[in-house]
Amino acid sequence: MTGENSNKDGEDGAAKNPWTLDRRTVLQLGGAGIASFGMLGMSSNVVSATTNCADGPFERAYSGETISLSELSSDETPDTDDTANASLSSSPLNPLSEDERESRRAAVRGQRPPTDAQQADMEVQRPNGDRLRVGAEYDGVNAEGTRGGVPSDSQIATNEEKHIHALNRQVAVFDKESGEQQLKVQLEDIWESVIPEPDGGFVSGSPFVFDPRARYDRNEDRFIIAAVQFQQGIAEDGSVIDREEIEEGADKPGLGEDEDASTAEESTPDPRPPKGYFVVAVSATDDPTGEWHVYRLPPENADGPDNLGLVDYPTLGLDRDAIYLTQNFFPNDGSDVRVSMVTLDKEAMYDGEAITAHHFDNLDNPTDDYLDFTVQPALQPFSGGSDGTYYMVNSVFPKTQETPLASTLTFWEVTDPIDDPSLECFIVEVDPYTSPPNARQPDSDTFIDPVGRRLMNADYNAETGSLWTAHATAIDWSGDGTLVSAIRWYEIDTESRSLVQSGIYGEPGHSYFLPTIGSNDDTTIIAHNVSGPNTFPRMDVAGRTEGFVQNQLEDAVVIEAGKSRYDYGEGMDVMRWGDYNGISVDPQTGHFWTVSQYSPDINIPPEAERRDPYHTRIAEVSFDWWFDHDQ
Repeated sequence: MTGENSNKDGEDGAAKNPWTLDRRTVLQLGGAGIASFGMLGMSSNVVSATTNCADGPFERAYSGETISLSELSSDETPDTDDTANASLSSSPLNPLSEDERESRRAAVRGQRPPTDAQQADMEVQRPNGDRLRVGAEYDGVNAEGTRGGVPSDSQIATNEEKHIHALNRQVAVFDKESGEQQLKVQLEDIWESVIPEPDGGFVSGSPFVFDPRARYDRNEDRFIIAAVQFQQGIAEDGSVIDREEIEEGADKPGLGEDEDASTAEESTPDPRPPKGYFVVAVSATDDPTGEWHVYRLPPENADGPDNLGLVDYPTLGLDRDAIYLTQNFFPNDGSDVRVSMVTLDKEAMYDGEAITAHHFDNLDNPTDDYLDFTVQPALQPFSGGSDGTYYMVNSVFPKTQETPLASTLTFWEVTDPIDDPSLECFIVEVDPYTSPPNARQPDSDTFIDPVGRRLMNADYNAETGSLWTAHATAIDWSGDGTLVSAIRWYEIDTESRSLVQSGIYGEPGHSYFLPTIGSNDDTTIIAHNVSGPNTFPRMDVAGRTEGFVQNQLEDAVVIEAGKSRYDYGEGMDVMRWGDYNGISVDPQTGHFWTVSQYSPDINIPPEAERRDPYHTRIAEVSFDWWFDHDQ
């Protein structure tokens, strides 16, 4: 839950940024709304490749335990103001008229709808008038149904009958058809059997488990949940060493530190240093309410566990034979943040057996000016593994403020992940991007953090052999120096390791952020959030079909409009909206299920004891012409 914060907008709406006007000019890509017009040349060269991309692999073995999710289920929630929330009950399967849907689309298109020529191109590409349609939709777990943790960091994983909705500190199971919540479990309870209590006990009374990721393995009909555990430390003076202290002391990428953290003065070792761990769980069957096999493992190097610090922002991927975890590691000694990755034997995990893991540490691309951060492993259930290639990707971060722009992605390939894994990295040229400014919202001096330029996820389309991913960037739509956050999305051909297409999506005066992407057959969907000076934070979905105009998104729709400002207090000028959104392919229909956060019609003053809440919405979306919410 850490990230690179851009400078917030000034009072005149223009962002204060460290780069010059000449650098801003590079960002003036034309277009807005649905179309992603005006690329800067569609760079697609592979600059270099190397096998010296990381330390490792280091082979380790781990045992696990088996638990029953239904036996852990608890619906205990904090007390809420029933009067304030009486009008906010969930409305499963509430249909909207086409006029209402068109109104939502109009809200997305914003100030620059496609030109007549572009609209003509759209009609050629979709002669039947295909549009992004919304089917079943209902609220997921809302803030009032949690222990008050913000933000939600929502994820969704869907099989033929049920959803897993994972969010910070909780996991819930929903019936897919009715939208009924069937159970809810605290994250730390899932892994309690594999988390031993440290000497002196847990600082907070129980294990602290956060940042969940959820995936559904369509090839094996299993669910997977991953997260991280942070074991708070105790300093020499008896004070608690928490996450914030470690984050502030680390040499983080993208913030322009010129001073080598290794030159810092050595301090007295803490009597109980903080430690971080991966935690991962797999369902024993296709029923997520039944048994799960659970595991805990630290990052490793050649000498053994290397986890004195904060394991943060975990990612989760899979292929035919392996499960992949990566994370950003913040060392306790204040040295450089680094990225590590581990491959896990999927078959052994699905059988609840001890697993063999292969760890890689210090993932690093071959360029000199940029660092890797938040490496995203693909969702790739039908390929890769022992007789194929598995893919990961990340955007890059500058080592100093002198290079705020980047024009490459790092593309990773893993082979033979179970027996003898190898890791290679390649540099793929793309058009320039940089870190987005913070997002405005109405009726508030508090800004929303778009979580920088990091990629939100990566999805592999087996039909096309393409890897899809997206991130936020800064863009000056009007050319007057006013920057807002927009979405940059990519399709990468995995065979040639080159860019197929890419686009910028957004509109003047609004911030678009947290793009989470899914691609299946001929359709690609992006779940994201939008806010602006006159737009409360809302939940949107955009997408395209394979035959549509290159480099453009085909249609978009507002899933749930924001209804109030978002400000959970604590005296902060910038609020964290989330780390990512969720998207999952329905194995029956091929439709996409998305989950995201929006701001409900509740305004609690920042100085109040209660936090201003978020709500989440689960929605089914598709371009199918026959798709209808009544089906």
